Amino acid sequence: MKALVYSDWDQLEVRDVPEPKPQPGEVVVRVAAVGICGSELEGFASRSPRRTPPLVMGHEFCGEIQEVGAGVSGYRPGDRVVVNSVISCGRCPACRDGQSHLCPEREVFGMKRPGGFAELCAVPAATLLPLPEKVSPVEGALVEPLANGVHALSLVAQRLPETVLVIGAGTIGLMALQVAKAMGAFRLVCADTNERRLEVAHALGAEPVFNPVRGDLVAAIREFTRGRGADVVIDAVGASVTRRQAVAASRPGGEVVWIGLHEDATELSGFDVVLGERRISGSYAVTPRDLQAAIGLFAHGKIEIAPWVKPFPLAEGARVFRELVTAPPEDYIKALLLP
Repeated sequence: MKALVYSDWDQLEVRDVPEPKPQPGEVVVRVAAVGICGSELEGFASRSPRRTPPLVMGHEFCGEIQEVGAGVSGYRPGDRVVVNSVISCGRCPACRDGQSHLCPEREVFGMKRPGGFAELCAVPAATLLPLPEKVSPVEGALVEPLANGVHALSLVAQRLPETVLVIGAGTIGLMALQVAKAMGAFRLVCADTNERRLEVAHALGAEPVFNPVRGDLVAAIREFTRGRGADVVIDAVGASVTRRQAVAASRPGGEVVWIGLHEDATELSGFDVVLGERRISGSYAVTPRDLQAAIGLFAHGKIEIAPWVKPFPLAEGARVFRELVTAPPEDYIKALLLP
């Protein structure tokens, strides 16, 4: 079969690799579409030890079951499925508490085991969710990033918040923006340093949009909210400066969710957090419930992916991957591969 192989540091190529065989408890999925995640781009560019070549990456994918291994029930060849990117042990306290994404023994496709940048992928049956016919393969490959937006907003206690600010109009930011809209947020605001991405955010319902390069973001949010601040702020960038902006732009009693992971250490004003009684939550990965909600959002037409999502054939995978690493394109934000 064909696969996009991370063959060595700085090396990507589409080549023939052996077809996988399902182990007990697994199925083999014929991949219909797979997303290229920003974490994979950054891991490749930085030679991250979390993704060590040789490796087939890809953790955002859907497809059709081709073969069922021993001990698998409830699935059969031909079933359309979406795959949870996180493989958990199913036995630890986190898994038993419904927090399988926090399992200390978790694995992620495309890190310690082959992922979806291939025609076929062996998948534990426990990671599968049925994919309705009304959800297209392209949408199916976006279920996992959409579920990240669902998970981030699920951490927010407020319902029907008046103002939600999303910092970062990449894939996760745009998904979080649309989830906030579906949850009933009255006013959506988005900030990014890329004008093209701000145009997309505006088309998806953000009004107004701000470019921090052109002015003080926190001051602009204060002015927009008549001095109060945003009820909810989602930081989908994860830089030190955006985390500080997220806290400063939130109102007293407001909520901040950090989902971006661009940088690690961040210095904050303890006075802003304590005296303003602001709540900061970290958001990591997704739960099966988040994935199910994301599937439902797509099935009911609540999520818009045109024109910012663009599919490419797997044969162009190496070129597209390098393009995204070196010079982010103007005509799309999210790239998918179609094996």
